[in-house]
Amino acid sequence: MGNNSIEYVVIGVYLLFLLGIGFVFKRFNSNVSDYFRGGCRGTWWLVGTSSFMAGISAYTFTGAAGVAYEAGWSVLIIYLANVAGFLVNYIWFAARFRQMRATTGPEVIRRRYNQSTEQWYSWFTLPMGILTTGMTLYSLAIFSSAIFNFSIQHVIVVLGVIVVVYSATGGNWAIMATDFIQCLIMFVMTILLTVLCLIKLGGVGGLFEQISAAGLSSDFAIINSPETFNRSFTWVWAVAMFLRVIFIQNTMKSATRYFSVKDGQEAKKAALLGMVLTLIGAAVWFVPAITARLFYSGAVESVCISKPAESAFAVTCLNLFPPGMIGLMVVAMFAASMSSMDSGLNGNSAVMIMNIYPAMKKWLGLPELSQKKMVSVSQVYTLLFGCVGIMCALMFASINGMGNFELVLLIGALFSFPMSVPLFWGILIKRTPQWAAGFSIAFGFSASLIAYFSENLFGAPMCYYEKIFFVGTVSTIAYFVTIPFAKRNSAEYNKRTDAFFATMAKPVDFEKEIGQANDLSQLKILGYFALAMGLLITLLAIPATSLVGLFCPLSVGGVIALLGLAMVIIGHRSISKS
Repeated sequence: MGNNSIEYVVIGVYLLFLLGIGFVFKRFNSNVSDYFRGGCRGTWWLVGTSSFMAGISAYTFTGAAGVAYEAGWSVLIIYLANVAGFLVNYIWFAARFRQMRATTGPEVIRRRYNQSTEQWYSWFTLPMGILTTGMTLYSLAIFSSAIFNFSIQHVIVVLGVIVVVYSATGGNWAIMATDFIQCLIMFVMTILLTVLCLIKLGGVGGLFEQISAAGLSSDFAIINSPETFNRSFTWVWAVAMFLRVIFIQNTMKSATRYFSVKDGQEAKKAALLGMVLTLIGAAVWFVPAITARLFYSGAVESVCISKPAESAFAVTCLNLFPPGMIGLMVVAMFAASMSSMDSGLNGNSAVMIMNIYPAMKKWLGLPELSQKKMVSVSQVYTLLFGCVGIMCALMFASINGMGNFELVLLIGALFSFPMSVPLFWGILIKRTPQWAAGFSIAFGFSASLIAYFSENLFGAPMCYYEKIFFVGTVSTIAYFVTIPFAKRNSAEYNKRTDAFFATMAKPVDFEKEIGQANDLSQLKILGYFALAMGLLITLLAIPATSLVGLFCPLSVGGVIALLGLAMVIIGHRSISKS
């Protein structure tokens, strides 16, 4: 980016814009239900875009782009697996998740199993959530430093503070609203970049002709032979990826993404929107990385990061975008990470207030909190967790080498899948003992450790899909082994389990259970924000010195502004009719 001040102005205005959204949506919060789950008044399009954005990060434009640079279309397997996860949500789980009528994942776990399992998950969630925040900030900062010459520490502190402030101020409403605006910018920008790439390549046909001419058709095949990429991107690898993603996206813990929506039918629409957005993203996000392989491989290989291929997306941006638009693409990359960070902070605060504090209150004799006080305390916890996450990121940045950072990533990978297995089967199988989840997790963790130390134990390391199949199979078998012991369940536990499944199957009566909707307020306010953001982006056409420099800001800003204007008009007309 050099010393072009336009880029920094764009980034600065955008970050201030996010703070403004947080303060505007602060008035939507009157109790903890509003703060943590939008009072269950979120529209399908708002919740759908937010759940979609929470599921992606800068990895899409770094790590996944690096896969596309090296292996071409094989990267689509990862995102098609996410499409499958949303599809299973839509067909079976989304409505049931909303009908759980809960605020946090551990709350659902307590209803399904017992308080001990809830507390174990709750206490495990907090440190992992903080570490995830730190890792996300650090990975984005080190990439921004290498590509755009930003200071690692400055990126960590500035982005961390922005996310913490708007998350603490506006709660889940602000998170959903900022996710929607960020989704608009990210999609329009990435689609524009893909169009510029295709123009340079000579269209879609030219893309495949260039790949063939470069002798990359074999490497860029979606499914590869085991010898090509060290047993990655094979049929077996793809099956393992699909199974893992479908399990993780359809558990009691992942159910939280639909707690904010109005009812079960709106939850299904939100899942369908997430699926469609992921499909569109998969179609456009990786053409720039492939373009970098074909035209800018020298520039990519010269980037000073541990894996230069992960700079492919950014290198293409630097070569094809005019001044001003680079700043917007940095914003889009920031948005991808910030959307997962803010959801994590809000989720951590919810677990602390809704799951851990009640247990501590009972054990330590702590005072009962009013709804207003609980919102204030929730904001304090959001700030606290955010600050600790920022400090973790700064700690990662101060460590020479990536050993500790990779260790934290490894711990997360070892724990996430075995923890998800009993939370998946527990929704489908009613009669199990209340210790079934803990039993399955214990064996799953044991299998993870065996997989990790497989080279020492068996003389050869397990590859990715072997680890997934091994851990998943052991966890599942352990869970099913507990089923015969359900005959010894107490009557009270069986009654509680029956109530859990009955509640999950009962459709939500929004007017009776929640009350008045605020759909039009959501539509109008976000419409005004989108309109303002679009008009600001069009101003980047003023210093343009080329046709591309004129076209890019006018097209991006125009699309966002027109969508915002349509939202405002529809909102006002709907009010007039009512």
